[in-house]
Amino acid sequence: MIERILLVAGGTGGHIWPAISFGQWIKTRHPEVEVSYACGNRPAEREMYESAGLAPDIIAMEGSPFSGSGVKQKMARTKALFSACKEAKSILRRQNPSCVVMFGGYLSFPFLYACKKLHVPCIMHEQNAIAGRVTKIAAKIGVDILSGWRDCKPLPAKKYTRVGVPVRSFEKIEREEAWKRLGLPGQAGSKKITVVFSGSLGSSSIKEAVRIVAEKQYFADTVFLMPALSSAVEKIGDNVFLLPKIWDPAPLFSLADSAVVRGGGSTLSEIGCTGIPALIVPWRKAVEDHQYFNAISFLSENTGIMLDLESDIDVFTVKLLDLAEIANDCTQKHSAKLYNNVEWICEQFWLTLVSRF
Repeated sequence: MIERILLVAGGTGGHIWPAISFGQWIKTRHPEVEVSYACGNRPAEREMYESAGLAPDIIAMEGSPFSGSGVKQKMARTKALFSACKEAKSILRRQNPSCVVMFGGYLSFPFLYACKKLHVPCIMHEQNAIAGRVTKIAAKIGVDILSGWRDCKPLPAKKYTRVGVPVRSFEKIEREEAWKRLGLPGQAGSKKITVVFSGSLGSSSIKEAVRIVAEKQYFADTVFLMPALSSAVEKIGDNVFLLPKIWDPAPLFSLADSAVVRGGGSTLSEIGCTGIPALIVPWRKAVEDHQYFNAISFLSENTGIMLDLESDIDVFTVKLLDLAEIANDCTQKHSAKLYNNVEWICEQFWLTLVSRF
C-alpha cells in the first residue's frame, strides 16, 4: 500500500512538469497519499516548483558530471554528486516514503543510489524515446522502467512498461479570454495562431527563423506567439509576439491552431493530448539525439511533420505552409487518442505503481 510517495525531478521542465503533473493528479484522486518532491539547486528548477505552489527538498547539485563543459566543472559536479548521495539518503530516512519515483536526469542518480542502499522501493520514469544514462543504469540493476513512448531505446520491450508522459491538465478557454490572459494587445481576431515552443532554455535560431518567415506574404494572416523568450510581451514584427514564461498552458493551447516545437518528450506529449498539429524541429545536439527519436515516436501516432534541419529558411517556409494546410484539414484537434489522454496516462501510471509496491 502506498501511503507516502517521493517524486524526484530536476534539470529542465521536461523532467519536472511530468512529476508535478503526476503529483497533482495523485492529490486529486488519492488525497490520502502524502506526496513530496525533490529537485536540484538550479534557479529554474526552484522557479517551476514555486509556480505550482510546491516546496521540494533541494539537493545541492546543479548537473551531471558527464555533461560538464570543462574539467573544472566536471570535477566540481563529481564532488557535488558524492554530497548529493548523502543528502538523498538523509531525505529518505526523514520521509520514509513507501516508494520513490525518479523522472530521469542528473538528480535521479543520487536517489537511485540511496534507494538501493536503504532498500527503499523505487521506479524510474523515462520521458524520452531514448533511455537516459541513469535510466540505463537503473535497468541494469533491476529497477522497473516506465516509458513515455512506444520505444525506449536501446532497452528491449520486455525491460520497460509504457504508461505515457504525465502532462499538465487544463480546460480550454474562449479565444478572446485566452488572448487577454496572455497580456496581448487588442483582440485575437480571426487570424490563425501558431504557438512556437522553443524549449526550456529557449532557442535563438528558431526565434530568428520565425521572425524572417513571418514577414513573408504567405503568413500575413497568421500570428506567431513565442513564449519564454522575453521578460514581458514584446512585438517584434507585424505578427510576431515574444512572451515571458507561461506556467499555465491553458491560454496558449486554447489559442493554438498549430504549433512549432522542439523534440522534448513532455512538450510533445502535451501537444499530443491537445491534438494540435505540430511542426517538430528537434535539437540534434541533444544527448544521444533523443529529440529526433522522440519526434519519430510522436509522428507515428500523432498529427504533424518534422523539419530535420532548421538552417534553410526556404525549407522552413515550405514546412510551415504544409503545417498550415494540415491544420486547416485536421480533425484530430481537441479529441486526442486514448494513449494521449491526460487522465488515462496518470491512471495507468498509478495502477502500475500499485501493482509493483
